[in-house]
Amino acid sequence: MANIGVIGAGAWGTALAVTAAKAKNNVRLWALEPETVRTINETHHTSFLPTATLPDTIKATNDMKEVLLWADCVLLVAPAQFTRSVFTEMAPFLKTVTPVVLCAKGIELSTGCLLSEIVNEIRPQTPLVVLSGPNFATEVAKGCPTAVTIASPSQMLADRVCRYLKTDYFRPYSSTDLITPEVCGAIKNVLAIASGISDGCRLGDNARAALLTRGLAEMSRFAVALGGKKESVLGLCGIGDLMLTANSRQSRNYSFGFAVGEAGDAESVLKTCTKTVEGVATASSVMKRARQLQVDLPICESVEAVLYHKKPIHEVLKEMLARPLRKE
Repeated sequence: MANIGVIGAGAWGTALAVTAAKAKNNVRLWALEPETVRTINETHHTSFLPTATLPDTIKATNDMKEVLLWADCVLLVAPAQFTRSVFTEMAPFLKTVTPVVLCAKGIELSTGCLLSEIVNEIRPQTPLVVLSGPNFATEVAKGCPTAVTIASPSQMLADRVCRYLKTDYFRPYSSTDLITPEVCGAIKNVLAIASGISDGCRLGDNARAALLTRGLAEMSRFAVALGGKKESVLGLCGIGDLMLTANSRQSRNYSFGFAVGEAGDAESVLKTCTKTVEGVATASSVMKRARQLQVDLPICESVEAVLYHKKPIHEVLKEMLARPLRKE
């Protein structure tokens, strides 16, 4: 049994808190909103996961310092674009030996930084872990069978976090490749938007299969350029997460892309979208970093063109199909 702190009480943070509690840990869940804290503590329910009943071993709080000084391990589940601000607030209260598990998926829009790079910039001594893989929060909270990658440069630390979170339905696999799960977790959201656009445009199953297969090649190139391992892309954090996110209407990124494909442009969909769709910001941030590294990511670049440069979908498709022939 360990003391697990969870920073971020949205759907994914709450689902991970439920998992940590079911793994027989003590859990404190930090939420920004006082009403969320009150509701969780008094009713063991939350509007972020309305069908889930939270174990009474989860204590919600607005006191971040309390959570961080108490915890043996901290799961950071703030959205990717808020990781810098939230971790800056966390840093003064973290114990030197406390591992931080990065659970969001994305690349910082303003800098092109991976989330681990943000943490290392703010507090270089932090023991870092990344949790990634094919997981919808609602299914995890229900106790549906789920497998994830837990990665750290330290095999011992990765194994320890796996033990903290393993339940009879939640199965972690350890890895020492920290970079690839971060890259795949970010890019798969962009590829899921592309997949949704393809289906929204009724381009067919052949097109989606080709798009996602070539998308894996983009994941691999980008991961290797940043120091990751090509073989990790074939695991849960790569192909597994992509298969889930890019083929299901449960996925916000796929559903957003589908709406863009049906509408014929992104502008009208962006104006009415009220939920966080991580792939929208990541489409820009991943291309910022890819251009710095001179890595060719044509699918991600096409999504960026549709979302940010108002390029018509039919023009993007025509350009992609006209690219020079090459070896696979």
